[in-house]
Amino acid sequence: MTNATAVSEPRCPLCDRLINPPRAAEPRRFADFEFGVCECGAVYVHDVTGHNLGAALVEALGFACNDNWDMAWELLPGEDYQDALIEGYDIESNLIQPTGRTKEGRRVKGVLTFIRLSEDLMELTGDKVTARFNTGDNEEAAKRLEAQTGGEASIKARQDLTAQRYSKQEIQNLVRRGRFEELCSMALSDPLVTRKMQRLLYAADLDMRWKAVMALGAVVGKLAVERPAAAGNIVRALLYACGDSAAANWGAIETLGEIIRLAPDVYGSFIRHLLGLINDPPSRPALFWAIGRIGERHPRLVKSNAFFSIFNFLKDPAPEVRGHAVWALGRIKAAEAVSIIERMTGDEAELNLFDGELLLKTTVGQLAKEAAARIKDVNQGDGMNENKEKDSMLSKAADLYKEGIILLNRGMSLDALLKFERALEIFENEGRDAETANTCEKLADLHVQRGNFKSAIPLYQRAMAICEKGGDDVSKVLLAEKIIDLYRADKEFDKALPYLMLALELVENMRDASRAGYYLTAIGDIYQRQDKIHEALDAYRLAHKIYTGMGSRERIEVLERGISAIEAALGEA
Repeated sequence: MTNATAVSEPRCPLCDRLINPPRAAEPRRFADFEFGVCECGAVYVHDVTGHNLGAALVEALGFACNDNWDMAWELLPGEDYQDALIEGYDIESNLIQPTGRTKEGRRVKGVLTFIRLSEDLMELTGDKVTARFNTGDNEEAAKRLEAQTGGEASIKARQDLTAQRYSKQEIQNLVRRGRFEELCSMALSDPLVTRKMQRLLYAADLDMRWKAVMALGAVVGKLAVERPAAAGNIVRALLYACGDSAAANWGAIETLGEIIRLAPDVYGSFIRHLLGLINDPPSRPALFWAIGRIGERHPRLVKSNAFFSIFNFLKDPAPEVRGHAVWALGRIKAAEAVSIIERMTGDEAELNLFDGELLLKTTVGQLAKEAAARIKDVNQGDGMNENKEKDSMLSKAADLYKEGIILLNRGMSLDALLKFERALEIFENEGRDAETANTCEKLADLHVQRGNFKSAIPLYQRAMAICEKGGDDVSKVLLAEKIIDLYRADKEFDKALPYLMLALELVENMRDASRAGYYLTAIGDIYQRQDKIHEALDAYRLAHKIYTGMGSRERIEVLERGISAIEAALGEA
């Protein structure tokens, strides 16, 4: 049995490693603090009084940034760094005293404040912070280096200790002027550049927002080649913002569209995730704009996905929706829709649309005329090829899929099921992985809707296998969650456990703490059902540690009650 009041050695709350006692370091700014550095890259500051937590947090943030205060003041909690506290720390014994007193009765008030920068920022500062902590402050290290080398190496050391930083105003001016190449160069040396650009997506000036979309798309498209890990982090953050109804996600969909447009080989598979947002009414204009931008440059890439679901919105009551839908289909040059589009040319409803350069006030009818002209132009220029493509088996499968969507929207689920199954057969025979995965998922969703869980699971598994082949981890997580939900609904918890483990591994690699905490809690629940109490307790404790780092008070309290109950039961046993 674990005693909640037991004395323990201090561990980093962000990685669970044992930590060394903090010690004095220079320069000191706000109070008489001691410092430490964990192996995971987190830094920690000791406040012996426990009353200077604000100053300790600031000092820890500055220490993590290697005393680059211009950088430190730009960082945002949760986005740029994680923070956590350990209370009841006794620096004399290097032990945690949960009761606030040693066994001799001495009062302990010490608090350790932890800060760990995000991975890309840590790449920039981590080695310097560790070196500084191990050798003393920057000035002393520079002096020693100067004495050893005669001065030349000292100059380089001072340059290394002061990385290039760019102000918000500099970045804003370059975004406004469309200076993408300069922004790309800046982003390669300063990871805060892309963060400052992302914040421009929420600017009060609508014109600035659109320029930020274009600039960020261009920069991340370039980073996909030069710094793929950093680009991937941004793409994942944008994807989660798109799917999180509680998040402020203006510009996320549009920016993802620009990134895919400029780096299709790397991020082309994410089109299906964008199309998944079609069921969210507020997202539709942004989604159609993004699909149109991608399709203008890479029409086959868009057509290889289930883009025909856009057809259903050409008669949407909202001008912004049907206007962006017709604009997108014109950019894709979707010949299948030309007859419907031509009937829309008299629609005088007005809307605002950004065409990639200017924010225009136009009408649905004008957009329909332009779209029909683009589609007819491509048919006249390459009519034979278009006719061949239209008569091919893939076109037949696309039509079947489209008919299935229409039937599904009319509530004719059994007829829709037959259409999807015929489309799936063709896509599989033609070796079209993306369409096969999309159709498998759609069929599985339909089976779930009809209450046929046993038929849905193999289809989700087939879609997961295709995503595994394509290295699409985000899709694997989303599909794993659907499989987990079905097994749990059928009370087949043993079968859900491997998918929870897989999902946990994937989100840990993505550094998604919230989902990791959720999966660990679910894993603990299953272990508890299996009477594997110690394994359940370990999972709950890890989830508790994650939620503590996130400051999720409600989840922390639920886990604490559960952990206490298990510990009490173990004690009775």
